[in-house]
Amino acid sequence: MKKLFIAAIMLITSNVFAQENKKFIKSMETNIQLLDSAQTIEQFQNAANAFERISNAEKKEWLPVYYNAYANLMIGMNQTENAKKDEYYDKAEALINQADGIAKDNSEIFAMHSWIVAMKISIDPMNRGMQLGMQSGMLSETAMKLDAENPRPYLLKGLNTMYTPEQFGGGKEKALPILEQAVEKFAKFKPLSSIMPKWGEAKAKSALEECKN
Repeated sequence: MKKLFIAAIMLITSNVFAQENKKFIKSMETNIQLLDSAQTIEQFQNAANAFERISNAEKKEWLPVYYNAYANLMIGMNQTENAKKDEYYDKAEALINQADGIAKDNSEIFAMHSWIVAMKISIDPMNRGMQLGMQSGMLSETAMKLDAENPRPYLLKGLNTMYTPEQFGGGKEKALPILEQAVEKFAKFKPLSSIMPKWGEAKAKSALEECKN
């Protein structure tokens, strides 16, 4: 009787967990679609708010925090004032550090962090390039080491190289083979689930064409 009781409790617990997991995945899929289709600051903010609500309810999940960081990065990139850009880039960085605290040694988190730092550099390349450029590069290199088949750190390294002046070791010629590698990896890449990151392929292809011209 006791064994039957324990088995019944385990079955109920398993069913509840499965239902909650389906609800989480469905909510994530809906809001990832919202993020992917966003074009205005308001739309990106709506996506950020949605992922913040999910992360507050699912504190052990790194993906809602990751996508919240992504949305805030997009909000910053759509700002016209540098002070506002910095404000949202700082928020995005705080969030990606939070995601790192949930899921250590995660290639996707390191790649996103590299992108955030690169956008911070773009505000004031002359004063920020030396210190933050090294940080962004190290983050993308770590992302590659953690998952050599993840195309996003190759894309980010290629973009950073393309936009770095030739006198500092950058330029289109040096970026070309890196972006070719990124495009090749995107062609083979398959996300582990419907809610895992999959952004960047279109950008990799357009950047590669820009390097060829």
